[in-house]
Amino acid sequence: MHEHHIDLNARLEAHAILDRLVADGPTFPAGAARWLIDLVPVAPSSRISFTGVFRRRGPGAKGHAAGIGDINLEGEEKQTTFTLNVPASHRIGGYVVTHTPGHLDIELMWSETRADRTGQSCSLIYDVDTREPEEMRIAVQKSLTVLFITFHYISLVPWKTPEST
Repeated sequence: MHEHHIDLNARLEAHAILDRLVADGPTFPAGAARWLIDLVPVAPSSRISFTGVFRRRGPGAKGHAAGIGDINLEGEEKQTTFTLNVPASHRIGGYVVTHTPGHLDIELMWSETRADRTGQSCSLIYDVDTREPEEMRIAVQKSLTVLFITFHYISLVPWKTPEST
């Protein structure tokens, strides 16, 4: 497929393949991975892409309620997301899939709601020329603290290899 969208039947098929790829175990079905590589359209890759999220809470209120006591109403949380050169992604079932040459990134749709994003995403690595799957890597969250600011980042570590045929 060279289009930038996935039709319903391909989306359902891709969802079943994704479930097989991320299932427990040290290996993944190489044939299914090849089929998924062909199903999901490839987006052009950029050398640098960035996604950022700012979260803040609106004003709250404190007071005293008769018969209840002291109360504290927290303000509504506001979130602003910004992106720079992020390739197109596809929502397939409970996954968000981004396909750039040599990488098929798979993320759980609700992963951003977790404080620790370890295990919430993975990447299928394949040879660009032969389209042969090489390995899968899983996300591990790490932290770096500089003075009073902590940066959380995701590192992909080896996870699965293709099944022997």
